[in-house]
Amino acid sequence: MDDATPPRYSPLDDPLRTDEEILDRIGQLIQPESREWRSLVLFFLDGAARTLPVVVPVDDVPEDPEPAIIENLCWILSQVLGKQEPDASVVIMMTRPGEAKAAATDLIWRDRLASAAAGQGVRVRLICLATPDGLLTLSADQGRRNGT
Repeated sequence: MDDATPPRYSPLDDPLRTDEEILDRIGQLIQPESREWRSLVLFFLDGAARTLPVVVPVDDVPEDPEPAIIENLCWILSQVLGKQEPDASVVIMMTRPGEAKAAATDLIWRDRLASAAAGQGVRVRLICLATPDGLLTLSADQGRRNGT
């Protein structure tokens, strides 16, 4: 008789293949009352797009980020992800009070994070916004005009 217990299933083990699945997972993990102040929350995914068991909050972030602070954060992310499998990635969630609509400051954060991450070789799976009102992706072309 085998005494081995079967592995336990957890929905947290399911791969996150779409942006919608990522937003759903964030909604499960970060409740609306935890989105009432300005912060960043970092989620890590393995090469199979499964959530790694680490969530890193970065509180008290400024409305207008200094490029050097973002560069330092992305350097740290490059070191963390470099210790994981080659296809590991990060999901960066920005939280703030207000409605779930991208503001100019959100787009500045998104652009600076994306640029610094690319410069450090960090694979960013998604940058999103979470407010008490809801969740949304901050896509690369959102808020940009043609030719800019």
